[in-house]
Amino acid sequence: MAGRQCRSLVVGFLAGVSLGLLCSATAGAQAWLPPKGEAWLSLGYGNVFVTKHYLGTRDNPGDNVENDFGHIRGQSVGMVLGYGLTDRLALSVGIPFMVTKYDGTAPHNSRHTVPQQFIDDGLYHGTFQDYTINLRYQAYNGWMAIAPFASAVIPSHSYTTFAHAAPGRGLHEYQLGFSLGGRLDRLLPGSYVEATYGYAFVERVLDIYHNRSDFALEVGYFLTPSLSVRGIGTGHYTHGGYDLKCGNPGGAPCIPDAYRPYHDLIVRTSAINLGGGLSYVLTGSTEIYASYLRTVQGRGGHKIDQALSFGVGWSFSPSQLVRRYFPSRSAGSSAEAP
Repeated sequence: MAGRQCRSLVVGFLAGVSLGLLCSATAGAQAWLPPKGEAWLSLGYGNVFVTKHYLGTRDNPGDNVENDFGHIRGQSVGMVLGYGLTDRLALSVGIPFMVTKYDGTAPHNSRHTVPQQFIDDGLYHGTFQDYTINLRYQAYNGWMAIAPFASAVIPSHSYTTFAHAAPGRGLHEYQLGFSLGGRLDRLLPGSYVEATYGYAFVERVLDIYHNRSDFALEVGYFLTPSLSVRGIGTGHYTHGGYDLKCGNPGGAPCIPDAYRPYHDLIVRTSAINLGGGLSYVLTGSTEIYASYLRTVQGRGGHKIDQALSFGVGWSFSPSQLVRRYFPSRSAGSSAEAP
């Protein structure tokens, strides 16, 4: 059903677009939950390429101007493990390992005093990023599915954030939201739609408020019972934050020097990303997938030239695995009795 197909997209976002705000717990929230006792494991590889930065604000001449300050390549391997606690409640945990590199002539360097490693040196640097813990509740599952969720994003350790090649933002986030999904068989047999909204309460930096809204929309169609295609749209909008002043008449600096080492953390940004994906069910419990995203509109942040992800998802019953590989002594004795 659509719920199982949608679940494969979870690691596609976690592993494939972990660079920047494309990686959010919203991606881990789905409208269809697994039954009680079912677990799932998703493993995926992602490759993100950034070619431009957005500068300016909505009120300034530099608004939405694309600037080439160098290119960023982010590769990742991600894992998501989830479990149906009840027929209405599911828990999942995920973390990506990021490998990032910056090529350009404008690195974030040591002339700004921050106690962090310099990684904009043209070489790949790898580290684990953030844990994402997601709790979802199946509020309704009828002609449509409704699943509110609560998530926590917790940095796995203190990593470099003042760099073009930073693996993440290194901030704690707590998110609330919901997913809505439904079949569209009356319009087109074999099609479905799913929408997700999440509001992130983000750790303040320099006492600057910069909470965020995340959203996603997916429309899918089953070409066969095993093969499906989907169109994907994701995005975010920062509430608060600091507006870059690039492009002002008079050539004022983009951001005060005191804020510069933290500008990637506090800048007001927004983005809309569009793409698509494929998934194929190999067996009743195993599925492979691929997806692609690209930023089509943004402000104050990175422009994603391409975000590719590939992976596999596996659903299983932990209790059945235990009984299979560790049969009870009584069961073995009864089988051997004459």
